[in-house]
Amino acid sequence: MHQEGYVYRLMVWITRLAYLNILWVLFSSLGLLVFGIFPATTAMFAIERRWIRGNTSFSILPYFWEVYKREFKKANLIVLPFVLLSLLIYINLQFTLIMNEILGNILLLFLFSISFLLLLVLIYFFPVYVHYDIKLIQSMLFSFMIALSSPLQTILIIVNVLAFFIVSVFLPGIFFLFAGSVTSMITMWFAYRAIIGLENRNERLVRQ
Repeated sequence: MHQEGYVYRLMVWITRLAYLNILWVLFSSLGLLVFGIFPATTAMFAIERRWIRGNTSFSILPYFWEVYKREFKKANLIVLPFVLLSLLIYINLQFTLIMNEILGNILLLFLFSISFLLLLVLIYFFPVYVHYDIKLIQSMLFSFMIALSSPLQTILIIVNVLAFFIVSVFLPGIFFLFAGSVTSMITMWFAYRAIIGLENRNERLVRQ
């Protein structure tokens, strides 16, 4: 009986994640991908945050559409700095090819360091954005702060996402059905615990 219950719950979650991934792809395409992917990603993280907090009784499509519409303009604007920074890093990488070896290696090390820090911020950005009602700069700073204060959660996110992509190499169907929803669910799951952990630590400090 218990085994049947576990199998049923597993199938429910597989269905939810597959459905959410389909919505993510469709609504990303609705905005011609370039303009649709960021609001669709925001909506996907918002839904997964609700699931993680224990709220699974709401209708997925209406809530997805609500968040997508509300965040369409803002989500595209807030991701612009990430796009510009990535472009700037890429342009500077081209300069390393024509510089002398010493200066090129120094610039290369600097660019890799900046890229790593940008990756840390990006990992936590959407979980922070859907959890708090704060401005762009605050979201980026808070994402960076959580990444540094929760190294274990950061490592777990990276390891589990990489594991998912390794599995999907051998089972390509998994990638097409779950690429967006599983990657974001892994990120939201561990990021939410990092966020709550930081909030609890701050509360204890305030009480002291």
